Amino acid sequence: MELNNTFKLTNENGDQITYVGLSVVENPENGQRYLIYTEAENAKEETGKQVDLYACMYGKENGRIVLDPITTEKEKTLIRTFIEKNLKVA
Repeated sequence: MELNNTFKLTNENGDQITYVGLSVVENPENGQRYLIYTEAENAKEETGKQVDLYACMYGKENGRIVLDPITTEKEKTLIRTFIEKNLKVA
């Protein structure tokens, strides 16, 4: 499987991990966008493996993409609802 929309983040141990964006969700109330993503290795799996999904606020500042943590329960609920309704869970 060819992966588009990949990016790297450094974890707390200093290791760089490649992730792939799965979807962007927009909050209809305020226009805030959220990125749902997983580790790129997980996205290559085709069957049967449970994978972790992550989400963060997604935006641009000075021409650069900025990812910030989701901080409110309302935002977390929005993301969970989107995942349950729109992402295929095996």
